[in-house]
Amino acid sequence: MATATAPLLSRKDAGITLGVSLRTVDELISSGDLPVVRLGRSVRIRPAALDYLIEARETRTNPKRGGATR
Repeated sequence: MATATAPLLSRKDAGITLGVSLRTVDELISSGDLPVVRLGRSVRIRPAALDYLIEARETRTNPKRGGATR
């Protein structure tokens, strides 16, 4: 039984979602930080991969120290 999944995103759509340029998306893909699904010559990105990328790079500010910590 197949489960419903969110539609895959193009590189352009991923850039719009993240608020970054297409070049930045390509750099994230090349570095392996953003996994992709290749369908023939098309490159698609799972929305969950964007969520994971955001969570992995999220920093929190420590009010006692006044700076960002990981």
